[in-house]
Amino acid sequence: MGLGCLAVALGTLGVFLPLVPTVPFLLLATFCFSRTSARMQLWLFNNRLLGPYLRNYLQRKGLTRKQLLSSLISLWIGMAIAIVIAPILWVKGLLLFIALCVTIHLIRMKRIPA
Repeated sequence: MGLGCLAVALGTLGVFLPLVPTVPFLLLATFCFSRTSARMQLWLFNNRLLGPYLRNYLQRKGLTRKQLLSSLISLWIGMAIAIVIAPILWVKGLLLFIALCVTIHLIRMKRIPA
């Protein structure tokens, strides 16, 4: 439950800060709450601020352009830092492959009006 609350806090920051991802943290919170508190999970889905991000992603409605752009920017900044820090070449390659796969996944998602 504590990890879910932390993920909600980080996801909330992501709504306001362009380099902090929102949806991945909300998905983590949903997973945590599904294991610990159905009431918290329901609150998250019905939350006025956070609910739409989560519902749009989980119901395959898509992402807004702003959500897509902030997700891609934060993904590539984070991965670039991780690739530079990674001491082993195959780990760098794996991180690059993961970043490319996530980028393709996000780009292929539907766009919804803001």
